Amino acid sequence: MDRVAKVAKQAGSHAHSKLQKAVNAAKEQGYFEPICTQRHLSVRHYTFDVFQYCGDIVHVVALLLCLAVILRDSGTSGISFKTHILYFIVFTARFSNVFFCDQSIYLVLYKVLLWTATLKIVLLLYIFGASVDEKDTVSLSAALFIIVVMTLVFGVYSLEDHGLVVEILWIFSTYLESISMLPQYIYCYRDVDNKCPFVSAYVFAMGGYQMVFGVSWGHHFLFRPYDLDVSSMISGLLGIVFFCDYLAFRVGGASMLVQVCISVDDTIKEAEEAAWSLVAGQGMPGIPQDPVSPATLGHEIEMATASQVEYHHRK
Repeated sequence: MDRVAKVAKQAGSHAHSKLQKAVNAAKEQGYFEPICTQRHLSVRHYTFDVFQYCGDIVHVVALLLCLAVILRDSGTSGISFKTHILYFIVFTARFSNVFFCDQSIYLVLYKVLLWTATLKIVLLLYIFGASVDEKDTVSLSAALFIIVVMTLVFGVYSLEDHGLVVEILWIFSTYLESISMLPQYIYCYRDVDNKCPFVSAYVFAMGGYQMVFGVSWGHHFLFRPYDLDVSSMISGLLGIVFFCDYLAFRVGGASMLVQVCISVDDTIKEAEEAAWSLVAGQGMPGIPQDPVSPATLGHEIEMATASQVEYHHRK
């Protein structure tokens, strides 16, 4: 076993070395230059204005509040495990450009902080049993399918661009981020009795950071349209809409989307359960699945015929 492990380690090290050399050679030749300077990626659009700094700070505060909620005595109640799964996918897809584009130390450290902190939150939530929370009902497969379709349909691509895969991942992450808080909001809609101040502060901070970046993209739309792409504008708009609806629900007790979100969520959940039942050969839920044997069916027919004959004789 030790020899196999040693050979596997050497092979992995050799493959990593060759991949690193290939990437460095491609960077020297300017292969990835279009995705770093010409296309709609974070390196070009990250302009260090007040919105970006405020959004970064609020996001870090939200993650700290989330850790405080997870590590409290009462457990992970109030935190959506699926929201952080989606965020981990978002950051994994988006931050891939770190390997191809030269970026500032601040931006690299910030991306590493977000990715590692989100991974730790996902692991802690899983360890403490949040993955089986019955109030965390959003279907991840349905959400990811919808975002993949949006990415392929609404993304603007050119096959002549170098780094096309990295750009697809970036646009996918932008669309996915717009709905990443939706599982958390629906969790809160179902968990109206949770009055924990840490949970409320965490959700306000996470929604607030999306609000800040949504306003940022609105500012770009009005004053710097050359720095705007469709995916970022849609993501920012959806982030603002969902957060404002949550604020209306939490502060005013009224929400335009709460019933729609819960109804759609329940419908998708029922459809998913029915699909899994069919795949497993169990048939549709609510329909009797006990097969009727020919002998049993024949016996029932004979009994029904005998009953009819007896009835006619009595008449």
